[in-house]
Amino acid sequence: MSEDLNAKIKLLIKSEKAMLSLEMRKRSRQTIWVALALLAVLVGLITLNITVYLYLETMYTNLMSAAILSGVNLLAAVIFFMMASRQTTGPETEAIEEIRNFAWSQVQTDIDDVKQNVTQFTDSISKVKKNVDNFTSGDAFGIKKVMPIITTLIDLNKKR
Repeated sequence: MSEDLNAKIKLLIKSEKAMLSLEMRKRSRQTIWVALALLAVLVGLITLNITVYLYLETMYTNLMSAAILSGVNLLAAVIFFMMASRQTTGPETEAIEEIRNFAWSQVQTDIDDVKQNVTQFTDSISKVKKNVDNFTSGDAFGIKKVMPIITTLIDLNKKR
């Protein structure tokens, strides 16, 4: 049973490692997209802002030109952050989660079996202790009635 439990625990550990690896891959892709989004926003703001501001200034007031330019910049940032949040781990995550859940249930079953065996063992120890206590007190098996016969047989055996 210990080899079986050991194999189940190894399976559980491997599935957890695989889940961690997938999660790390997902997070790294998200980080790359966020970095690209920030870079794009910065470069875009530097070059486009100057150009658009100069263009808008010819048609609108300085305040209105700055407001329009700010709205465009925020929209670009929102688009890139939405792209970063849509990254998923894929269908392999479900398979690994099923393996992990199966391994956990098997380990839990084995632990429950061990608990039950320990409980049965402690109950049997308690019964043996109770029987020993009864035997030594002389109540078990009518030992007080049989004791003279036993001593007589022992004496006869010694004489031979």
